[in-house]
Amino acid sequence: MLLHRYNNIEYILQLDIDTAMGLIRKAREQNRDERIFQQWVSQLPFMGLTDSFMSFQDYKDRVTGANIDWRPASEINRELDEIEKELQSGGER
Repeated sequence: MLLHRYNNIEYILQLDIDTAMGLIRKAREQNRDERIFQQWVSQLPFMGLTDSFMSFQDYKDRVTGANIDWRPASEINRELDEIEKELQSGGER
C-alpha cells in the first residue's frame, strides 16, 4: 500500500510512529477512495439509462455512510416537530 506512493520503505521505517501511522491512514483512505471511484465509474452507464445520475461525492457519502445522521432519535424527532409547527403556522425556517 505504501510502496505505491513511496518506492523506498526505508524512508517510512525511519519515521516516528505517529507520522508513519498518519501515512498509513492516508494511504488506506486514498486506496478506499480509488475503489469507490472505480465502482462509481462502473455504474455511470446505468445511471444514464435511468436518469438517476449521482455525483461522485454523493455516491461516496452514500457508500461510506458519511450522510448518516448519528444524533439520537429523540433529538431528530424534536427538530421535526419544530419544523412541522413552523410549517403549520405558515412561518419560514
